[in-house]
Amino acid sequence: MIQYLVKNQVDRIQCNDTGKRIYETLAYLYKGKPTPLKYSDVLHRAGCSEDGLKFWLKQLSNFGVIEIKELSFSTFNLKRLNREIDFIYSTL
Repeated sequence: MIQYLVKNQVDRIQCNDTGKRIYETLAYLYKGKPTPLKYSDVLHRAGCSEDGLKFWLKQLSNFGVIEIKELSFSTFNLKRLNREIDFIYSTL
């Protein structure tokens, strides 16, 4: 099965379990306003590698699901998180 991240029930990208865990972690930590986060906190909670985290932050940002601003090498500001998304599975 293939997992997709669907935005606004129209646009979709292929997503693995790591991408899903990172999104769910960001959704849990997001306060509804710009939220400063440490990479280490997200890494620990999502249980992924640093490269995996950076890859999925870039992909989620490019897809328009999140908006981030790097503050330093160890922290970033989660400025916006779109909660109007779904994860679906497909056999094709």
